[in-house]
Amino acid sequence: MYFLILFLLAASSCEDKVIDQDFAFGREISLEVNKLYASNNGNYAVIINEVSDSRCADGAMCVWAGEVTVKGELTVEGNKSSFEIHSVVSQQNKQPEGYTVQIIDAKPYPKLGVESKPEDLIINLLIKVN
Repeated sequence: MYFLILFLLAASSCEDKVIDQDFAFGREISLEVNKLYASNNGNYAVIINEVSDSRCADGAMCVWAGEVTVKGELTVEGNKSSFEIHSVVSQQNKQPEGYTVQIIDAKPYPKLGVESKPEDLIINLLIKVN
């Protein structure tokens, strides 16, 4: 019985795996947090582990527009590389070697008085081979 409980706890912490037949470098892709997106042939995959959204909410008055920061991993033919990218402060980006990851959009846009969680965001990324 203890083994069954341990197995269920371990399984519940795993990310969902999505096989995306259209996943290709140089093409915009839409991703959710903590879902592993893999190519149909299994040669590459990407996962977003963490999102920070400090954008100024609709209806708010802000000094700075804010930005979205995305942390994740890109796996190419079994080699994992982590990345951290910023929508505005790009000089702080940490890119995987040989690749460029760019934030195209993050939806929904924050609204004043409406609580949102990072896992509710859909992140549009563009991943290019350098």
